[in-house]
Amino acid sequence: MPHVEEKYPVAVPNYRPLDLYAGGRQPLDLIALDAAGEIVFQIDPDPLVVRAQITALKDQLLSQPGQHVEMPVEHIVLDGFYTRKLFIKKGTILVGKIHRKACVNIVAMGDISVMTETGYQRVRAGHTQTSPAGLQKVGYAHEDTIFINVFRTDQTDITLIEAEIACESHEQLAGAFIDKREALCP
Repeated sequence: MPHVEEKYPVAVPNYRPLDLYAGGRQPLDLIALDAAGEIVFQIDPDPLVVRAQITALKDQLLSQPGQHVEMPVEHIVLDGFYTRKLFIKKGTILVGKIHRKACVNIVAMGDISVMTETGYQRVRAGHTQTSPAGLQKVGYAHEDTIFINVFRTDQTDITLIEAEIACESHEQLAGAFIDKREALCP
């Protein structure tokens, strides 16, 4: 498959997180700076609160004109599997789409904090984990990172695959509930 560029709701690399809330908007309680100046996620114990915060963060990022970057995405379709390889530049905050299907997540290169409504963790190259359907991930790349998702599909057309595996809102999932036992982030 050819290499393509896709737009994601992101903050541009090295964009100060506090600047996400310029223009008199109230800061979201989801992102903070630790004592060393690193971005960390603050997770509410209620997954539905976090789900709403992720949506608000995505909307906030999308409302910032000129603050979006295109990220290289490679698509591979082979024998019933779809592999999506995303390059994320150091310093980038991004919000992914909501996954309709379970997938395998692989950090092939780099260092990234990944947050979902079930928690967050910082992972480095070599990390592999599964995530259930219904999750939406927020990431912050501490280093240039390659993040790979692997999905099972019988489709071969990228447009049809993306419609099968992802959506923009939880309402499109017909009320999918995340079981913390299957969470991406414990």
